[in-house]
Amino acid sequence: MSIRSINKYTVIKRFSLGKRMYDTLDTLYIQELDSKNHEPQKVFNSHKEHVTDISADIYLSLNKEFIVQSADNY
Repeated sequence: MSIRSINKYTVIKRFSLGKRMYDTLDTLYIQELDSKNHEPQKVFNSHKEHVTDISADIYLSLNKEFIVQSADNY
């Protein structure tokens, strides 16, 4: 199992995920996509607490309209 980095994202369009509403300008941290093993990705809130796991399909959908990778990603 390889180590996947966790990237910082900013919400650009309001959405709900895992019984929680994310509003514009909220910050999320999402584990990078693992296209090789198709493992779920972990989502963390702005306090870096684990919120939920998402599939690659959900991640790709979020990336299209709802989130953008933050410029100060580290």
